Amino acid sequence: MSQKRIVFLVNPISGVNQTRKAMLSEIVSSSLNSRHYNWEILYSESAGHLTELSRAAAAECADIIAAVGGDGTLNLVAGGMIGSKSVLAVIPAGSGNGLARHLNIPIDIAESLKIIGKGKKQLIDTLTVNDRLCISIAGVGFDALVAKKFSEETRRGFFSYFKIVTNEYTYYRPRKYRMEIDGRQVVREALFVSFANTNQFGYNTIISPEASISDGLVDVCIVKKVPLWHAPRVVGLLLTRRIDSSGFVEIIRARNVKLSRNKNREVNIDGEPVKLTKDLHIAVNPGSLSVIVP
Repeated sequence: MSQKRIVFLVNPISGVNQTRKAMLSEIVSSSLNSRHYNWEILYSESAGHLTELSRAAAAECADIIAAVGGDGTLNLVAGGMIGSKSVLAVIPAGSGNGLARHLNIPIDIAESLKIIGKGKKQLIDTLTVNDRLCISIAGVGFDALVAKKFSEETRRGFFSYFKIVTNEYTYYRPRKYRMEIDGRQVVREALFVSFANTNQFGYNTIISPEASISDGLVDVCIVKKVPLWHAPRVVGLLLTRRIDSSGFVEIIRARNVKLSRNKNREVNIDGEPVKLTKDLHIAVNPGSLSVIVP
């Protein structure tokens, strides 16, 4: 049997799992059968460099391109391999790891490597937000503000994320969003609007419990601002996959969405803030990425 070639692409500064990433070569050597795989590990020098490395690996017909990092890293790696025959392997080493959790990929690096050996592949959908790729979730409003503040933190992790949410929530005012959802006009005042290809932001905070990554649809999650006295109950629903029963979340499934805002602002795309125009077009690209899954 011929060996399969794996290229591991590492964002050395993402996430919280720095010690394990530093031991990656040792972990890979002990987890993968060298008779079946030959592999190399490449470290990016910048965000754009990750996409360049991925594009080069795909052009050189790497069987598997393994992204080692969080959702932002996965986004950049996938951006270089869409349309190729290479398969994406998710090696979670980020902060929230939303895509990995949605796909039930173990957060432990060694355990996630074992999935590669099983070789089960699944075609998943991706999204585009204007011309930007999105793998897991995108959002505007409070969601994007939190992503922007989180990107400025020197220390990543759930507690940094939670601190930002609690500090900003009280003073953030909902905004009006005008949307065209599969041709239907929808106007809502919302704390934020998320476009969910997966069910969560990360950290197992579930925004769209029934979201599917392979149904050809995006879940448009319109979230009202919750009064503080309701917050503990709503947080509980968020963490127990029942947020859609709270009365504060409206979910509409769609293939194409156009959203209009008052001005150019940041959009949360896979956990990273990206400044885009006030008019957004969100489209689903069905079955556009092959991923190794449990």
